[in-house]
Amino acid sequence: MHVSVRANLMFALLHQIYAAAPQNPSPSFETLSQQAQAARDAHQLEKAVELYQQALKLKPNWEDGLWSLGSIAYDLDRYSDCASAFQTLSKLKPDGAPGWTMSGLCEYKLRNYASALDSLTHVEQLGFNENAELARAARLHYALILSKTGTFEKAIATLTDLTRVDKKTPEIIVAAGIAGLRRPWLPAEVPESERELVYRLGDAMASAMEFDYAAANRKFEELLQAYPSEPTVHFRYGALLHIQDADRGIEEIRKAVELAPDHVPALVSLSVILLKQEDAKGALEYAERAVKASPNDFSTHVVLGRALLATEEPARAAVELEKAVNLAPGFPEAHFSLATAYNRLGRKADAAREQAEFKRLAHLGGK
Repeated sequence: MHVSVRANLMFALLHQIYAAAPQNPSPSFETLSQQAQAARDAHQLEKAVELYQQALKLKPNWEDGLWSLGSIAYDLDRYSDCASAFQTLSKLKPDGAPGWTMSGLCEYKLRNYASALDSLTHVEQLGFNENAELARAARLHYALILSKTGTFEKAIATLTDLTRVDKKTPEIIVAAGIAGLRRPWLPAEVPESERELVYRLGDAMASAMEFDYAAANRKFEELLQAYPSEPTVHFRYGALLHIQDADRGIEEIRKAVELAPDHVPALVSLSVILLKQEDAKGALEYAERAVKASPNDFSTHVVLGRALLATEEPARAAVELEKAVNLAPGFPEAHFSLATAYNRLGRKADAAREQAEFKRLAHLGGK
């Protein structure tokens, strides 16, 4: 046979043999998932992350894999991978508080505070329905981000809930002090010159959160001796005293206003207190001062709107309460007060709409 013919036959035979041989197919999802879990169990965490990512490309809705990938990435300080995994998991399980919590913690580490706040707000709406360790972390970080983004009073309410389901800790004390001073700080951002005040104020507030009023009063008295010119200390102590002795509480809150005439929380508190005492004229005075001091704060427009309702000025009240609703559409009480103003103006359809929105928001908050 001619050499060239033999060569052609040989190449043809080799081609057939090669074509028939197995070509090392890509690993299946089952193989990758088993390898990922084995790597995780063997504490080969970097390898596990890579394997989980490969498996999830084949099955993007693998919930256990997303949880494992996110958790391992969190432990490895790979917060972008962590956040991505838990965001996907939360979309798959929107009623799952643990996924939202971990998403929020990852975003917090990335300093994406708006995204972290969104995730942890979901957790709050779900009632922090998760194991105790995650619920504790969710509440603490939610409070920290609320303070960082300027929602100080809600941060204090969140820390109060945390203290009552658990107990006060150094982390809670520092967070309470920051929120109490109304500073947009994270713990690591507290200036050295303010650290003692933050801790002592937070310690006094945390004692009050635990209903240990005797200890709280003592700590506040000592704090006022050390910081007699700090208006916020007077305000916080006044808020505590008002629960025990209304007159002493009002006196202390007024001291805050004397020291800082534009102290918005004190002005708002005095307006609310005087409304409850049916002193509509006094409430109106403090509410107007509050709006002038902070026109972009929804709470100032709420108290002014309520004071105007008490002085039988529903048209002006409606204007202020509309501003409050525009500034904070998720605050139920603003819708309720606006419905009252509309009713008095004979705007029944508008009143019904605001009343329905109040009930919807109140229902969400009660979940």
